[in-house]
Amino acid sequence: MQIAELIALAKVRSGKSQKAMATEMGYTHAQQVSKLASGVKMANASEIIYLAEAAHMQPIKVLAEVEAERHPELAHVWKQITDRLTSL
Repeated sequence: MQIAELIALAKVRSGKSQKAMATEMGYTHAQQVSKLASGVKMANASEIIYLAEAAHMQPIKVLAEVEAERHPELAHVWKQITDRLTSL
């Protein structure tokens, strides 16, 4: 999943503005969220989890998808993690 797509889903599903989300993420300017969406700034795990929760999605699965896309060589590790969590 692309961060821009996740941000768009989070805005729609949460009903929050980009500014509100930026504030909740600890930023003083909504531009920080724009930088995440455009790829100027790479989203960290906490930001991805926040956005996933705002989008009413399973945070760990979303984090795994994002990280697997970023680092295809580690996709198998993220798959193992999500498989283990699913089996709990």
